[in-house]
Amino acid sequence: MPTRRRSARDRARRELGQNFLVDRSAARGLVDLLDPTPAPVVELGAGRGALTRELVHSGRDITAVELDPRWADVLRGSFPQVRVVRCDMLDFRFPAAEHVVIGNLPFGITTAVTRRLLAERSWSQAVLLVQWDVARKRAGGGSQLNAQWAPWYEFRLHGRVPRALVPPGARGRRRRPGGAAPTAPAAAVPRRQRYQRFVEAVFTGRGRGLAEVVRAVTGCRVRGLPALPRDLPVEDWPRLYVETR
Repeated sequence: MPTRRRSARDRARRELGQNFLVDRSAARGLVDLLDPTPAPVVELGAGRGALTRELVHSGRDITAVELDPRWADVLRGSFPQVRVVRCDMLDFRFPAAEHVVIGNLPFGITTAVTRRLLAERSWSQAVLLVQWDVARKRAGGGSQLNAQWAPWYEFRLHGRVPRALVPPGARGRRRRPGGAAPTAPAAAVPRRQRYQRFVEAVFTGRGRGLAEVVRAVTGCRVRGLPALPRDLPVEDWPRLYVETR
C-alpha cells in the first residue's frame, strides 16, 4: 500500500515537537478562556496561526513566538498587525509590563516551559494546551512542583480537545493580587526560595511517612499529616511550612 512521503516541513515539525490545532472552534474555545482584559497577549508556539487568527479579533496587542522560520514568515505575511518573534520559547524575554500568555506547547518541553513561566512575575493568566496526563498532574496537585508554587499560583484543568483536532489540553492560571488566598497567605511565606527548598527536602527526604520526614527535616512534630508528601493538598503546604518555622 503506498504511503505519503514526508516533506521537509513534516520532518521539521516532528523535530520541533509541533502539534497544530486543525479546528477553528477549538482554537476559539481556547482564546475564549482568556479573561476579557486589555492586557497584551504573548502567544507561545504560534505555528500556523490557528490561535493567532482568533486573537486578532480581540483588538489586543499580540506577540507571537515561533521558532520555525517558515512558519514565522507565514505569520508575518498573514497577520501584519502581530509582532512575530522568531526564537525558542524557552529563550523568549517576556515583557516587564502585565500581560497574559496563551500557547499550544510542544510535548517535549511542556515542563520546562511551565517552570519558565512560573519564574516570571509579570503575567496574570496563562492558557496552555498540553498533553492530558500533564494537565491532570498539574491540576490534580500531589507533585513537588505544584507544592513549591502553591502560595503564588493555582492550576485549573479546563477540559479536553479531541485527539483528532490536536492532543488534549489544560488551563493554568496564576493567582492574582487580591484574589482567593491560599491556606497560608503568600505574605506569610516571604522567601520563595527558602520555602521551595523546604518542599524539595520533604519530597526527597527519607522516613516512614510524611510526619517522620518533616521531623527529620525541621525537628518539629506535626500531627494529622497524611502518609506521603503527594497526599498533602497543595494548599496545606504553605501552612505546614509556617508551622515548622
